[in-house]
Amino acid sequence: MSREFSSGILGGIVGSLATLGLMKIHKVVITSSKQIIQPQSLNAGATATLLPQTTYKFAIILFHGDGDPQVELTVKVNTKTFTLLGNEQAIEVVANETVEITATNTDTANPHNTPTVEIAYLTW
Repeated sequence: MSREFSSGILGGIVGSLATLGLMKIHKVVITSSKQIIQPQSLNAGATATLLPQTTYKFAIILFHGDGDPQVELTVKVNTKTFTLLGNEQAIEVVANETVEITATNTDTANPHNTPTVEIAYLTW
């Protein structure tokens, strides 16, 4: 009973402050978006930035694994760094973090393809 009473009092105070213009209540709009980094051919020994340093409030990053095993991806999430090959599948979830993805063709004689990288993210 006292919890309901406290909630009622608090709601009344917030409502009064908002009505008087002393407190502004902002409506938060959440939107979702998707970015797809298509596969690309890397020349022998070449390195390319697939995703420049980008900050996400919340994102799920999918590495499809449809690239060549000679391509090494370096993924930096804030201060953590991990690597995976172009033919490996992986999922990374980030929240309020900075992400950067680079790809290197480790074969010094032949071109090879990077994998598809799909990023689904929320903004508000």
